Amino acid sequence: MNSFTFIHTADLHLDLPVRGWRGDEKRLMIRREEYRHTFKRMIDLAKEREVDFFLIAGDFLEHETVSRSTVEWVIRLLGEISNTRVWIAPGNHDPYRNDSFYRTLRWPENVHIFSEKWEEHKFAELGVRIYGKGFSDYEETKSSLPQIHGTDDRRIMVVHGTYGEEQSSYFPLSREGLMSVEMDYIALGHIHKPMTERLANRRKTLIRYPGSPEGLNWKETGERTVSLVTCDEQGFHLEEVPIESRRYEVDQVDVTGLEHMDQILDHVREAATDDKSKNAYRRVQLVGRRRPDLAFNLDWMTHQLEEQGFGYLEWLDETKPDFDLEQLRSSDGVIGAFIRRMDQRIKTAEESQQEVLTRALYKGLDTLLMPGGNRR
Repeated sequence: MNSFTFIHTADLHLDLPVRGWRGDEKRLMIRREEYRHTFKRMIDLAKEREVDFFLIAGDFLEHETVSRSTVEWVIRLLGEISNTRVWIAPGNHDPYRNDSFYRTLRWPENVHIFSEKWEEHKFAELGVRIYGKGFSDYEETKSSLPQIHGTDDRRIMVVHGTYGEEQSSYFPLSREGLMSVEMDYIALGHIHKPMTERLANRRKTLIRYPGSPEGLNWKETGERTVSLVTCDEQGFHLEEVPIESRRYEVDQVDVTGLEHMDQILDHVREAATDDKSKNAYRRVQLVGRRRPDLAFNLDWMTHQLEEQGFGYLEWLDETKPDFDLEQLRSSDGVIGAFIRRMDQRIKTAEESQQEVLTRALYKGLDTLLMPGGNRR
């Protein structure tokens, strides 16, 4: 059998509004463009490796917010890889609805967009069959599997769904079902964290979520990749190719025992091990107990790190003043009464409110004990 290669990606969510950070309008515009740059790098990778197929397993576009100009730009780029067959299996964020750009715009001849019914496409020269289907709406609670034809061809399945669950609003795919359908490679989308599993069936099915190629929020940290897969006589071989424009990073710095802000900066510098890490969107969580007289000048710390090449910084101050609560609780007067009253409120509050009240306790002590100091 002839060998072939393909790219597998999903969950780029083009034109999804950027949420959950504090960048100004200029930075937001830059961030939106970075998602485009990431897709452009996929096209460059397809050209460089001369891949036979490009599999996009859903949530490629953000149906509610994607602009016509963005989709027309995507169409132009896909037309540049005319020798690569592109397969798009729409997901719950870009379903194959009547008002979808998948339906209303003209796509290049090398691009095929799967509809709501399973399809099979055979490539005799490569000895492979490709199976796929797409979402027709924002939810797909009922699962199905394709009808298999032929015994010798290699089989690839492209679909957006939730693997390993019997029930889901997003096309549940059980392990037992995928064991029985016996694909060689199952190209999934929906889960933004990369995952690979090899099934113990006759074809040793390789199941793959490539993860989001560009982090969408602070939960999607670290390097983001696409899957570059080669198929030869020995089977399917997976290579993860870094692709993101700029990653999200979250550092946690325990300030307990620290004497000055330079020590905090040292921790952040140690976490950023290379230029790519320095250029990340970085959130620094300050935790632990700080000296009551230690005030954080976040603007000054940001300036110091930006001068050393850091690209973007956010700070979350979740520290607590290092007060001796036992001693203060037993004291007479306003402070002791305040602590005892807050203790009672925290004890009787619902769990979801206890952290809020604890912060209120420390903030109150901050004000009562240090009226001219650090009031956060």
